[in-house]
Amino acid sequence: MRSKIQDALLSALESVMRPMVKLMLQSGISYSEFAAVAKSVFIQVATDDNKRRGRPANFSQVSAMTGISRKEVSKIRKLGSLERWTPNMESSPLNSVLHEWHFDRDFSDGAGAARRLAFEGPRSFSDLVSRYAGDIPPGAMRSTLQKAGVIVQDSDGLLSVRQKFFYSRQFDEDFVRGVGFALSSLGSTLVHNATVHRRTDLTNERKRELGRLERTVWSERMSDAEIAKLKSWVDDAAPRFLGEAEELVGKSEAHPGHRDSRSRLVGVSVYYFEED
Repeated sequence: MRSKIQDALLSALESVMRPMVKLMLQSGISYSEFAAVAKSVFIQVATDDNKRRGRPANFSQVSAMTGISRKEVSKIRKLGSLERWTPNMESSPLNSVLHEWHFDRDFSDGAGAARRLAFEGPRSFSDLVSRYAGDIPPGAMRSTLQKAGVIVQDSDGLLSVRQKFFYSRQFDEDFVRGVGFALSSLGSTLVHNATVHRRTDLTNERKRELGRLERTVWSERMSDAEIAKLKSWVDDAAPRFLGEAEELVGKSEAHPGHRDSRSRLVGVSVYYFEED
């Protein structure tokens, strides 16, 4: 039976994951790929947690903490991070269909040139989808790829493919890295504060000293005009604040050649949010 804290954490996790899942789906990342990453992170964190507590991070202890079998723990810990995320490990159904459309000789020349396909019949688009997309209906697959501009249907009713990979939106790699950095930084602050808050060996004053700033101002009762004013104010005020912070950081930084070995990453983030 789960505790109230566990239920609350799972509910919070659902809220946190919604924007990330939206981003993953727009980028053509499947659930199985996400699950592989989640499994690996569970194993990494459990291993690191044991090490920090001075315990041997053996497979049995990590398995007990995560609920992942010892065989899987052993397998994933032996793999390098790059090997875990290769497309060959878990490909999304969309990209599996596109790949086979270009290389399965029933639907291509076998060397990367995809043929035009009828929607139904032998060696058709429906045949392709049934072979490589599991239980996804061919109609749904066609609709998704057409909406993304990956395939087109000509006047003869034949489907042609325009690209070998599914990207409904093209994201800049630096932008995606920024998303990861922002979420990771905010997450580490929230977890740090939660960890400090639950400690029983600290006074409230000491908890306030160890806590990291995380504050939010929000409302559900503003008109569109007032929302526009708030956004305009944030767009004006935030750069000034961050400019002061950047100046303070710049003046305080040690020369790269004289960096203290105990130095760690610190910073301040500001963001405006609005419900879609």
